Amino acid sequence: MDFMDDASTPEQVMIRRAKLKKSPINGSLELLPLCNMDCDICYVRLSPSEMKKKGRLRTADEWLKLARQMEKAGVLFLLLTGGEPLLYPDFKRLYLELRKMGMILTINTNGTLIDEEWAEFFGKHKPRRINITLYGAKEETYSSLCHYPGGFNKTIKGIQLLKEHDVDVKVSCSITKANYNDVKKIFSIGRELNVPVHIDPYMMPANRERYLPFAMQARVAPEEAAHISLDTLKLQFSDDIFRQYVEQSIARVNDPNFPRGDGHISCLAGNCSFTINWQGEMRPCVVMSEPSVPVFETGFDAAWKEICTSAQGMIINPKCTKCRLRPLCKVCVAASLLETGSYDGIPEYLCRYSEETYRLLLKEAKHYG
Repeated sequence: MDFMDDASTPEQVMIRRAKLKKSPINGSLELLPLCNMDCDICYVRLSPSEMKKKGRLRTADEWLKLARQMEKAGVLFLLLTGGEPLLYPDFKRLYLELRKMGMILTINTNGTLIDEEWAEFFGKHKPRRINITLYGAKEETYSSLCHYPGGFNKTIKGIQLLKEHDVDVKVSCSITKANYNDVKKIFSIGRELNVPVHIDPYMMPANRERYLPFAMQARVAPEEAAHISLDTLKLQFSDDIFRQYVEQSIARVNDPNFPRGDGHISCLAGNCSFTINWQGEMRPCVVMSEPSVPVFETGFDAAWKEICTSAQGMIINPKCTKCRLRPLCKVCVAASLLETGSYDGIPEYLCRYSEETYRLLLKEAKHYG
């Protein structure tokens, strides 16, 4: 989910200005690859033994030294993530020191570790928001998808505790074969807990599944993802708003003059946003493995300049830019890389997703007459 999706108006103004100036204002820090769950769809998690073979965790002092460089460069918004960030050994000290610097902090967590002590801490030292991933609406999903029995009830309890301490919470869910029947229930849970829900029907392939046929992957088939996408919008929009969405989407596809971009990165990645993984590699976004610069050794300013320059040269395939279905397609350089192994590859999954979305939109338009 793009940071701009729920940014306030002042935040949007600052971010747009930073994007135009190619100035870093937003970043994410992947504090560790460890997690108490083992989700089939994860592209980050390592076991402790796997992590030791690849490196060590950076200390809080190392992160804070880097953060002071970020502060001077104009970084204001930081996302703390993992793995499971609450497992980071010195999380509370790092969090409090970043807040003292004036950083506006958001946290991505699975929510299962949130107890009264954590809730009280975040209630006293409030983040901008805590994003909690809800992997399904029942315990069976957490057992089959996350291999973590009891995870559903722990997550719900964590959300409730945070709400009791007046902490802003948002629920996110990526759709898989294990949870696609839970969508309506997840929205219902959001209403019951009084928290917004973000459902993402398109999920990039996990590292461990990248080269498997679609049928063997944890994510749903592209045609199913298209169905779920529209069903999700129906749950969120009034009938009148959904009808407008259908009409406008069809019109954009059939309008040859509707902007389809120039193929360059159009989101924040590499324009005013970055990610730094647990090994200290700066990249344009969390799902991209390259370009990659060792930021602790290089220094923040030099690393950002290299990442920003490299990102400007990344372009999706010209066929994608010229495709009439481009207004419906979720293709970007990161998606192309993960789906095809190349930034300018044409991802079959997204082609099928877009084609089915358009077919369903036409069907909905006939329904409205």
